[in-house]
Parts: sequence; C-alpha cells; structure tokens
Amino acid sequence: MKRESNAIALPSLGMALLPIVLTIGLLAIQLFYYDDFTPHIPLALGAAIAAIFGWSRGYRWKEMEAGGFKLLHVAMPAVATLIVVGMLIGVLIASGTVPTLIYYGLELLSPQWFLAATMLMCSVVSLVVGSSWTTVGTVGLALMGIGTALEIPVYWTAGAIVSGAFFGDKMSPLSDTTNLSPAVTETNIFDHIKNMLPTTVPAMLIALVIYAWAGGAELSSAGTLARIVNIREGLDNAFQLGFWQLLPLLLILSLAFLKVAPIPALFTATCLGGIIAMLTQGVSFHDVLTFAHSGFTIDTGMGPLDSLLNRGGYLHDLGSHADHLCAGVWRYS
Repeated sequence: MKRESNAIALPSLGMALLPIVLTIGLLAIQLFYYDDFTPHIPLALGAAIAAIFGWSRGYRWKEMEAGGFKLLHVAMPAVATLIVVGMLIGVLIASGTVPTLIYYGLELLSPQWFLAATMLMCSVVSLVVGSSWTTVGTVGLALMGIGTALEIPVYWTAGAIVSGAFFGDKMSPLSDTTNLSPAVTETNIFDHIKNMLPTTVPAMLIALVIYAWAGGAELSSAGTLARIVNIREGLDNAFQLGFWQLLPLLLILSLAFLKVAPIPALFTATCLGGIIAMLTQGVSFHDVLTFAHSGFTIDTGMGPLDSLLNRGGYLHDLGSHADHLCAGVWRYS
C-alpha cells in the first residue's frame, strides 16, 4: 500500500535544527580550519545529513528526489539567467564596456569629495559587474589604499565602499541574489528591481549626503593618486574606450524599460557586446565565444586591475547552481 508522505509527523525542533547545525559546522571547518572558501562539498554533505534524518522519519529517496526537483523547477529560471549573466560579463569586459565605466568613473575621485565619489564609483562598478564582493575586493581595496594615503579615516572609506557596492549589487540585473529572489517568488526581475527602488534609493541618497558632508581630503600630492593614474593608464593601454563601448549597457537599460524578459534582453546585449568587441577591440569570433564560456582573461601586469577584469563566463557561476539541488532535501528532514 502506498504510503502518504503527509501522514508523517513534523520533526521536533531539535531534529529540525540539528542538520542545519551540523552543516554550519562542516562549513566552518572548511572555511576557517582548512582556509578553503569552496562551500559546495560541505553543502552536499549537509544535504546527505538531512536526507538521513528524512529517511529516519520514513521518507524514501523518491520523495526526497521529488522535493529536490521541485526546488530546481523554481530555481531554473534564475539558473538560466545566471548562465546568461556569466556570458554577458565576460563579453562586456572584452568589449570595453566595463573598462570604459571604470576609466571615466575614476575621474570622479576628487580628493575633496573622495567619500561621495567613492560611493558613486562602487555603485557603478557593482551595478555593471553584478557583484558587491568583487567590487569590494578589487576597486574597494584600491580605494582603501588611496583613502589611507589621503589620511581619511578607514571607517569612513570602508563605509562608502560597502554602501556603494551593496546598492549596485541590489539594483543590478546581473546580480545572482537579485535574480534569485524574483525566481523564487515567480515575478519578473525588472518588476522586482522597480519595487525595491522606493526603499533602496532614499537610503542610498541619505548615505550619499552624509559622505558628501564628510568630504574627503583637503590637499593631495601627485603621489597619493598614483594608483588611480596607474589603473586608468592600464585600462587605456589595454582597451579602446569610448561611446561605442557603452552601447550594450544602454541596450540593457532600454530593454529593461520596455519590460523585455531578462534572458532575451541579456542575451541580446551579449551578442551586441561580442560584435563591438570584434569591431573595436580586435578580438576574433572564437575569442568572444571563449570569453562567454570561460570568462575574460588579461595580463596587464597590475594585480588589482587583473583581478577586476579576469572574470565572467558561464562556468564562473555554474558551480554554485548545484547547491540548489542539494538544498531540496532539507525540507524533508
């Protein structure tokens, strides 16, 4: 006789918390003891632990598998979008779109308005790249060094960097979390971004006013801005920069305004970026395919700049998508 899964009693609080606690413990060992920031295997082990607890309560693999596939069904639109996003990022860097924004954005960094300019700069980079962590770990590190050279308190500089990076990440159609939220709630990503505007934009403006009031440095020497000059020179030497490179970004914004679905909108911008990369940057069609697949790579001789530019490709994000299947069995523990 077929057993009904809803006849099984809900787990106790302790049983519900134990798989979570054990998984957090595995993640802590991986991250802090072994100093390895790759969480996929600990998460898979956590899913196995949850499956064992589910088995002890009477659930069988078919039911847990069905739960995992149901979660995949919900997450697949976000996964597909993230794959296209990875392709887009690699191609936008190759086309010069991202380098152009960084190049001209660095002109905002007047020492007298360093904090406000830092926030705006990080907002733009994070909006284009779609990752607050990448922005903080690359441009943010450079800005921290510049702020230190200008004798600006570290907490002010760090606050401006994080505020801008998080705002850009939250508003970016390229962000993984911004894509995942509407996928889970079965809403359009651009409607999701629009609904966040009434709370996110005022908070950003308030922070911007505070950083503008705080100001920056009164005086500076040429040496204190050497990092900015080096980054801009590195971008200028490696890419053709100009208006044409901004067309893919303008296309994305236009399609978003017209409420075109995210996947075709982003894929169309990817195609346009590839064409611009071939026409203006001298790359081949095969190079464009490689950048879309494996990410953009370049060696400018500048570590921070290379760290910012060497990313993208759908393989960059593909590894994290398996985590969604691992999470599917949690609901049956």
